[in-house]
Amino acid sequence: MEGAMFYVFGALAVLCTLFTITAKNPVYSALWMIGSFAATAAVFVLLDAFLIATVEVLVYAGAIMVLFLFVIMLINLRAEEQQGLRLSPLAILAALVFLTLLGKAVNDLGPAVRSRPNDLVGTPAALAESMFTRYVVPFEAVSMLLLAAILGTVVLSRRKSQA
Repeated sequence: MEGAMFYVFGALAVLCTLFTITAKNPVYSALWMIGSFAATAAVFVLLDAFLIATVEVLVYAGAIMVLFLFVIMLINLRAEEQQGLRLSPLAILAALVFLTLLGKAVNDLGPAVRSRPNDLVGTPAALAESMFTRYVVPFEAVSMLLLAAILGTVVLSRRKSQA
């Protein structure tokens, strides 16, 4: 039963992600992204990574999505500007190639990856060790990119209101 639930939540995460990138309204896109984050958190729960699932819900579905919705509302896209936001055939082709390569890579990894993780995966100690040693530079880089995106949005919204 647990294996079936894993595939159900995995498929739900993929579907929500597809709806995220194909939604015409940015607010609906952000709401679909919240669904994708929730399904991903459910997958982590099934893998007994409760801390990572909690962080997924609190940080991504909570804080970051509030930030995204704030930025979307700050930009205030008009209906005529939203018409130009279409998914290009090249983006669809790139996504299909990526998914094909990802599927091949998962199949090549073998059954060792599909087995249950050991006791250290998903614990606060393992998360802290990896975040503050191996991934400290990418973590800080992502935070700087988010800060730059917020500042860019504020500058763009002020230009539109002054024009």
